[in-house]
Amino acid sequence: MHPELFGFIKSYGLMLDLSFVLGIWLCVRRGRGRGLSTDTVLAFSFAVLVSSLVGVRLFYVVTHWRQFTPWYRAFYIWDGGLTLYGGILLATATVWWMARRRKIPFLAMADVMAPAVALGIGITRIGCFLSGCCFGRPTSLPWGVSFPATCAAGALYPGQRIHPTQLYSSAGGFLVFGLLLVLERRSSPTGATFGRFLLFYGLVRFSIEFLRYHDVQAMSALGLSDSQWISLGLMAGGALLLLLLRRRRV
Repeated sequence: MHPELFGFIKSYGLMLDLSFVLGIWLCVRRGRGRGLSTDTVLAFSFAVLVSSLVGVRLFYVVTHWRQFTPWYRAFYIWDGGLTLYGGILLATATVWWMARRRKIPFLAMADVMAPAVALGIGITRIGCFLSGCCFGRPTSLPWGVSFPATCAAGALYPGQRIHPTQLYSSAGGFLVFGLLLVLERRSSPTGATFGRFLLFYGLVRFSIEFLRYHDVQAMSALGLSDSQWISLGLMAGGALLLLLLRRRRV
């Protein structure tokens, strides 16, 4: 575990920055191939950057509000506490709003940006591993990882091997990224790449959540975490979108 690189660079922040830089580059490149100007794609990309950063913190605060006493500690972002799904949901809403105002088809823009989101997840989760957050439960599997007591994972499970769910999530993000690009080479209607992202990533996240550690506040109905319920919603939405697109082509 290396929460800091070279003694002063936050590893999670570095991976987050890298994911945005590569993601914006990829979106611009993909947008050009679809007739979207660089300025348009950059405007959407920076809006996604801001809205996702707000969303990851806001969602965590809403689902863990008991932790913030006094209330203004919710603004102490440097203390940690981010939830990926909050960023995805708010960023998607932002893209939909901007697309409507600019009279650009939402699904076309969503197709451009979906692979970049998957790539960003793959990169950012490496930062989670280096920081020792978003960790898993104890395991006897040979690839289990023991974290130092200086991070949340090691403090909760001192000297125990736990699932490196951060790396599982990273691998899942890269896998979804690859699948989206490969399947897109076929004759895919507008919206198919976005629908596949919702379906594939929802499935990946839902599965990994069973191995992750969750505090009591993160659990919801039927013993599933909040993230798993959102995953089910994404999977259903993605499957429905793909079904509707397929029926249009028949």
